[in-house]
Amino acid sequence: MARYGSGFHALCPLDSLLPQLPIPPPSPILLVSQDSKKIVLYDIPGKPGSRAWSPTTWKARLILNYKSIPYRTEWVSFPDIEPTFKSLGIKETKTKPDGQKYYSCPAIIDYTVTPEVKVADSNVIAMYLDDKHASEKQYGPRLFPEGTVDAQFALLDRFRGFLRPMGNLIAGCTPALLEDPRGAAYYSQTRLQLYGRPLSDVFPAGSAERAGAWDALRKGLDALAIAFDENKEGGGEFAFGNAVTYVDIALAAAFLWTRYTPIDRDGPGIKCVWDEIKMRNGGRWEKFMEKFENHLQVV
Repeated sequence: MARYGSGFHALCPLDSLLPQLPIPPPSPILLVSQDSKKIVLYDIPGKPGSRAWSPTTWKARLILNYKSIPYRTEWVSFPDIEPTFKSLGIKETKTKPDGQKYYSCPAIIDYTVTPEVKVADSNVIAMYLDDKHASEKQYGPRLFPEGTVDAQFALLDRFRGFLRPMGNLIAGCTPALLEDPRGAAYYSQTRLQLYGRPLSDVFPAGSAERAGAWDALRKGLDALAIAFDENKEGGGEFAFGNAVTYVDIALAAAFLWTRYTPIDRDGPGIKCVWDEIKMRNGGRWEKFMEKFENHLQVV
């Protein structure tokens, strides 16, 4: 499972490739009490209106909501993720090239089983939740029908290339949506290392670079539409097969990222990247998202 990484994680700046940076001191770690009836989901807090925004965590949240699995959210700011997860016994997501352990959201602790199960990495969480809640009568169709794991992750890798420009359009606007100033500072510092320049200079308003990113995203959406059409079984409605699968969940999570991240670099007519996406391909992606509109609870 580890070889799959985090699916759409490459849409986000790659924290795991960055060196350790000085960051503001963490806040006191709050060890949550066990809840015998629920799963605890760890997420990074945004401001009101964009409270849940991370595409990787939305994958886990959408699955929990879509399958009606009881859970609650614990919010952890960027600089607090590593110390909090270490204290809770949540394993690292991966190891950095320099050998340092990398901790990231989402993670879950499942207190409905004894002993509790702790899982990190959005893809591993997805497979765990789908396996544990496999009763179609109670939880609906499997997101990973038997024998489809490899094919679904291969398709996700293909889609990731189509949608990579989203991250470039959004990155410079992300610190403003974060609730914790320390988290915003952490994000800005790490992206400075990633891009080699301040976020204010990353795909700035009116630049040829930003225009190129928009053009690349539009072409990527066109390619995504072709890929959907290639799935004859899904009638253009589903990415894989003829029902919602994990590929659809991951794509919806990426689109939610563009919806909940305000941008201020493209004029008054575009308040978020989703404003453009939902109009592309004859409104296809807005229609695609309709199947998830009743599953966007943040609890």
